Amino acid sequence: MNDDPIANALDSIKPKKTTWHYALAKVQNKFGEYEYLSADTEEEIESYCEGGVLGDELAIEEWCTNVTPIMVVKHFKWVGQARRNPFVIAKPIYINEVGEIDKWGNQKYVFKGYRNFKKKF
Repeated sequence: MNDDPIANALDSIKPKKTTWHYALAKVQNKFGEYEYLSADTEEEIESYCEGGVLGDELAIEEWCTNVTPIMVVKHFKWVGQARRNPFVIAKPIYINEVGEIDKWGNQKYVFKGYRNFKKKF
């Protein structure tokens, strides 16, 4: 801490570093629409924004910090190449049918079977 109160105040309002190991960015396309990108590193986002098939570039508006995981799942597009998207929501493995309603008004479900997943490899 400095003795200067203005410098201390400016240090306190600086954006804090995130504890995540991912880079999150808000970018803008040539039509002025915002997109949200996520990747393992900032370099992967920068290389994604540099050029496309038609030569359209994306402008990085800001690097996002303090974003909740559910916001990343809902709004951010994964552009990393090193691995698959870590921000996905698991799907249930059970298939249930709707059953009767009990005396308290709660819906009962009856187990029907397991969901078949396709292998990705």
